[in-house]
Amino acid sequence: TINHHMMAAQVRCAIRCRSINCLSTNARRRSLTSAAASTTMAAPPSLAGFVDTHTHLDLIMKRMKTPTTTDANAWYTSFKSALPKEQMFEKAITVGCSVDTFDAVENFIQNQDDVYGAFGIHPLNAADWSDETEARIKSIFERNPAKAVAWGECGLDYHYCDEPEEKSKQRDVFVRQLDIAAELGLPLVVHTREAEEDTLALMSEHLPRDQRIHVHCFTSSVSMAKSLLDLFPTNLCIGFTGVITFKNASGVRDVVAEVPLDRILLETDGPYMAPTPFRGKVAHPGHVYYVAQKVSEVKGAPLEEVLATCRANTTRVYGI
Repeated sequence: TINHHMMAAQVRCAIRCRSINCLSTNARRRSLTSAAASTTMAAPPSLAGFVDTHTHLDLIMKRMKTPTTTDANAWYTSFKSALPKEQMFEKAITVGCSVDTFDAVENFIQNQDDVYGAFGIHPLNAADWSDETEARIKSIFERNPAKAVAWGECGLDYHYCDEPEEKSKQRDVFVRQLDIAAELGLPLVVHTREAEEDTLALMSEHLPRDQRIHVHCFTSSVSMAKSLLDLFPTNLCIGFTGVITFKNASGVRDVVAEVPLDRILLETDGPYMAPTPFRGKVAHPGHVYYVAQKVSEVKGAPLEEVLATCRANTTRVYGI
C-alpha cells in the first residue's frame, strides 16, 4: 500500500510537469504535420486540423505486415506523407490496452511527435490485471509525462461474457482503474458494450462529476448517451467511429443527431470498422475525415464547424 501511494504521488508529479510543459510543447507543434485520407472533393483551406482520438497503431502495423518497431516508425512516417494535405490530419492518440501492447504503443509515442498514448486494461483483457500491471502502467506515465495523456481504455464488455465470475472480474478491474484515473486526475477512456446499467452505476459511484471522460466507439442507445451526458455535464465526450457511415447503423446516427456537437470526439478505433467507402480495409487515422463528413451530414452543420468544434473538444478532454 505504501508503494502504491508513493507511485501515485510520483505519477501526479509527472502529470503536473506535463501540464506545465504542455504550452511550450504545443507551441512548437502548431504547424500541421500532414493531411487526411483521400477524398473525391477538395477540402476548403479553412478546415481545422483533426485528431484521431482513439486508434491502435500497433494493430494497424500488424495488419500492414510491419512487425518490427523500426518498420512501424518508418511506416507511420510514410503513411503521413501520403495523405492529401488539404484534409489537415494533425495528431493521433494510440491506445495500449493489454500488457502485450504497452511496449509497442510506448515506442510510438516516444518516436513520433504527433502521436500520444493512452494506457490501461481493456475489459476483455481483465485477466491481465495485477498489482504488477498497475505499477507497470503507472511507470509508463512517469517516463512519458508529456505524451501519455489518458488512462484506458477500460470498462465493461458483456458481449462475449456469460459467466458471472467473468463479469465480476471485469467490474473489479474497471473500478480500480476508475479510482486511479480520478486519483491521478487523468482523462479516462471508457469502453462499454452490452453493459449499460453497470457502466453507469460504477462511473457514478467512483468518478467526480467533472472527470474528463471519452466514452469511445459509442454504439449504445440514445438514452445511454443522455444519461452519460447528464451524469457528467462538463467534461464527458462521446466518440464516434466509421460505424456511423454504415448503412445498417441508423441507430448510431440517431445518437449522433442527439449528442451536442460540443460533446463529440472523432475517432477511428483503427484497424477496425473502416468507414464507407473503405469497408473491409484497414482503418487508419486518415479516415477520421470521413467520420467528420458524416457527422456534418447528420447534424446539418458545416464541415468546418464540425472539425473546429471537435478539435476544441479534444483539447478539453485530453489537453492536446
